[in-house]
Amino acid sequence: MEFGILGPLQITRNGAPVPLPGRVLPRLVAVLLLDANHVVPPPKLIEAMWEDRPPATTRRQIQNKVADARSLLLDHDIAGIETVGEGYRLQIRTEQLDSLRFQSGVRIAREQVDASEPEAALESLRQALALWRGPTLTDLTGRVIEAEAALWNEERAAAEEDRAELALTLNTGEALIGDLRRVLEQHPYRQRTAELLMTALYRDDRIPEALDTFETMRARLSDELGIDPRKNLRDLHTAILRNDPTLNGPKETPEVPPPDDTLPPPAQLPADSVHFTGRRPQLQTLDRLLQPGPNIAVLSGIGGTGKTALALHWAHRTRDRFDHGQLYVNLRGFDRAPPLTPLDALAGFLRALRVPSETIPSDTDEAATLLRTRLADTRTLLVLDNAHSAQQVKPLLPATSECATVITSRYRLAELAALYDVIQISVPSLEPDDSIRLLTNIAGTARLAAEPQAARHIAKACAGLPLALRIVGTNLTGQPDRTLADTATELTDHDRLPQLAVEGDPTTTVAAAFDLSFQTLGPDEEQLYLKLACLPGADISKGLATALADGPPATTERILSRLVTANRIEEYRPGRYRFHDLVGEYARRKAEEAFNPPELQQLREQVVHWYTHGDTTRLPVNEYRNIISTFLDWNGHPTASRLLTRLVAFADAGYREEPSDTLYEMPELAFVAERAIETGQRSDDPMDAVRAYALADAVAYASGDLDRSMRYAHKRLAALRRTPHGDATGKARGDLGTTMTQAGRYREAVSLLREAVAAAERSGRRQVQVEVLTSLGSVLRRMGIYAESETLLLRARDIDASLEGGPTSVYPLLSLTELYIDTQRVTAAEELCQTISEMLRDHPSKYFHARLYFRQAAVHRADHDHVRAEAALTRGLELVEEVNSWRHQLVYTYRLAELLVDTGQVDRAREALDRVDGLDRYQTSETLAVRARVLCKLHARTGDLHRSIKLGRQAADVFAAMPDPLRQARSLVALARAYERADHAEAAADCRAEAHDLFTRLGIDPHRGAAAPVA
Repeated sequence: MEFGILGPLQITRNGAPVPLPGRVLPRLVAVLLLDANHVVPPPKLIEAMWEDRPPATTRRQIQNKVADARSLLLDHDIAGIETVGEGYRLQIRTEQLDSLRFQSGVRIAREQVDASEPEAALESLRQALALWRGPTLTDLTGRVIEAEAALWNEERAAAEEDRAELALTLNTGEALIGDLRRVLEQHPYRQRTAELLMTALYRDDRIPEALDTFETMRARLSDELGIDPRKNLRDLHTAILRNDPTLNGPKETPEVPPPDDTLPPPAQLPADSVHFTGRRPQLQTLDRLLQPGPNIAVLSGIGGTGKTALALHWAHRTRDRFDHGQLYVNLRGFDRAPPLTPLDALAGFLRALRVPSETIPSDTDEAATLLRTRLADTRTLLVLDNAHSAQQVKPLLPATSECATVITSRYRLAELAALYDVIQISVPSLEPDDSIRLLTNIAGTARLAAEPQAARHIAKACAGLPLALRIVGTNLTGQPDRTLADTATELTDHDRLPQLAVEGDPTTTVAAAFDLSFQTLGPDEEQLYLKLACLPGADISKGLATALADGPPATTERILSRLVTANRIEEYRPGRYRFHDLVGEYARRKAEEAFNPPELQQLREQVVHWYTHGDTTRLPVNEYRNIISTFLDWNGHPTASRLLTRLVAFADAGYREEPSDTLYEMPELAFVAERAIETGQRSDDPMDAVRAYALADAVAYASGDLDRSMRYAHKRLAALRRTPHGDATGKARGDLGTTMTQAGRYREAVSLLREAVAAAERSGRRQVQVEVLTSLGSVLRRMGIYAESETLLLRARDIDASLEGGPTSVYPLLSLTELYIDTQRVTAAEELCQTISEMLRDHPSKYFHARLYFRQAAVHRADHDHVRAEAALTRGLELVEEVNSWRHQLVYTYRLAELLVDTGQVDRAREALDRVDGLDRYQTSETLAVRARVLCKLHARTGDLHRSIKLGRQAADVFAAMPDPLRQARSLVALARAYERADHAEAAADCRAEAHDLFTRLGIDPHRGAAAPVA
């Protein structure tokens, strides 16, 4: 897109005009273009747009028009209107605006004159004046615009005079008279124009017209201004009257001496580091600069990673490949001194290349052009160290492919890639082995070999940061009697940053290096950066960062992108960010200084809210570790206990992270619950204790320790009674009722669950309704009350499906599957298994998948497909073992053992039972009854009929007491078979008759395959 004010206002894109609708918008754009790259204050904008009749809402109108202009410019691939205070600035490149191109051309021409290059100067002026299409902004009126336009028209007049003077000096013979007359008509008091016109007329043998021009100017000055012509004009008039021959001759042009090429080429590289260590991958990547292809490399990383050392080491290693010299400059992009301007850097390079100081252009573009000219067809290496921005670097880049440029910066300078073929090289922390080598190089081999363990601790505490390692090594060198163990302890037991400083030098510290980066942050970047630093977790998601930022998501994403580009944070996975170890510690210290206690508490509340409400449709698996870290760090602060509700969901799902760590989740969650209980017991808010006991209950239940689960559930209910609303939703009673069901205490469970259902319905908490209806339906199924069970489970399913976002819980469907298997509706059970499988396709919970395998095994068993049934049970058992759900290991193992016994694989059944011998603490009356039935069958097959009968009777009696009539009937069938093998026909008949009565009452056909037990 190009803009024009040297004539009527003009905006074009690809040669096509871009219209500006209305009357006010063109004036706004015009005044911004007149002051391009400068701030235009509101009063000037108001006068330019409306003069003496501004609207009542001028500020709002300006904002609206600026927004319109931005939208227009955005539509055409440029967004340069910045808000600066209350004013606005149109940022635009020189080549986009004709007035700036004109101004640059005139400046270049004057520098060429100073450099004794008049021919080049004349050509530059011709090109600059060719940009004019008429007087400035001829199509717009108004005091502000007309006054600004007049200044540009004056500059045009001065440039015409310069052109004419050069043409006359060089005696080019070109036509000047018409242009000079036009300038004099538009600017009738310009005496210099009159002088040049008179000279041109004299040389064209039009002496009377030359003399008439003088008389006209003299009379005009006298009559209108009351002054006489200046001496130069009077002297010229006299010379013309005398026909002075000097008026015809060109001036001599002094020659510029050629550069002295006898001196050696520049070799500006600072010394290589004697302790340089590692960086083999980065050095290999830099070697690509020696091959055809990209000739620019950007080394980026946080402060202290050794970018400069790496660049200089490579430069010294390859300097013989650049026989025309090596140029180096510290651009001071991150320094206590102001950043070096591109022009100053260019001047330094040009002086090193033997360009006389007096001929070095004062314009950045011209100096850059001269540098490219001097470097053309050479093999020169440029090291641009400590760059702040791409704008600082671009004018310094050579154009020839034989040259190479290495740039170091704390930014990635991604903008360069849009214009150049750039090799981006990240300079991370050193690997542990390289960290040890660097310490060894500085402090000495013998010293580190004597304390290898301490050396490793130091390397770890320094987080692989070369600056930190060099500081520690330097301090050790100055303290020969100090042990590495003392240094390691100091770095471990205290804040590391104060220790990472060279003694006696307050500027050589890791914190000081980080300060230089921190000072470059904009206000919005700094605010988000400090908030992220307060988070205790190992990483940060984009979602949480957006929740903590003050602006819209798109703005937050841009801020995060800038922080990543500046190496303040690392995006190590898409949408996941983290701090470098030491940078994170530094940022936390800055945050502690920046935020007061109320602000920190507000931040905690935002974080807790996001963790607990950010994604209600499924487990936030990626946040598991962060939630634990956050709770342990903030335990005791208000609202922190709400994080426990998320951890309850993890416990309920039996979640375990992959790949597995040395620390398993259930013991870890149990530890968190213990810390939470300690805090909750001291807290004035009873909900802290409620949430702590809820987590402890969930962990114990998922682990299979039902007695402990029920104890915590009772404590949870007791704590709830101290709150104003108690167990208003029925959730706590529902959880306790579920545990009682698994413990075989069905009647107590039913009573409690009916209370929970009523409370959930009154509260309107539909998700809780799904849970308690499922639990009540499940226990009624076990009690053989199938009709009511199905009604409740279908209702739970329908409520879940109606929730926002659709069905999220598989519990109602899992329980319905069990009901359909019990009632011999195998096809319906199989269809439900397919539905559940689809719901769990991407679900991380191994526990849920294990339960599905358990149901699928029952379906296969009912279809007499024992091979697939065994495979499903085996896979389900593997999953519950992985999540350490010990009670389910018992249940699944007993089910597998029963299948193996029923198919005649007694030895394998024994092996399966042996594997859970150590889990007796997780036995309940229910699991013991299932185990007794399995052993009844096993001993009947092996001939130990006495034990078989005893265990069969035990199973039947326990299930009868629950009551669980279906499993009681199945146990009676197993007992009858044992009696038959022992030749107790009458007892066997009694058992079969009792079982038949139970099957009949339940509506079950014991001779159909679907009567195979679930558990």
